[in-house]
Amino acid sequence: MLRQIIQIGLPLILPFVIYGLWLKWARAKAIREGHDIIPPWNKGPWLMLFGLGVLLTAAILIFTALGTGAPPDSIYHAPVLRDGVVEPGYFEPKE
Repeated sequence: MLRQIIQIGLPLILPFVIYGLWLKWARAKAIREGHDIIPPWNKGPWLMLFGLGVLLTAAILIFTALGTGAPPDSIYHAPVLRDGVVEPGYFEPKE
């Protein structure tokens, strides 16, 4: 569950978090310098942020799929139940 949150949820919401932090900083700067124009929250680039989050999530999932795992020519051994204990499955390289 934690892996799914890190690989899917975090990259998807990261652009929104960064935009929110930037907006807070820009508002504080505008108030500090006495400007009348404060960036509004409801006029944000929501579609662009969502698209960026989807692209970031896709990039992380593609990188994970291509960069991890066993070699394609390895042999998979399924989990086995021995003496009431499940021994997990594993990959063994071909000789």
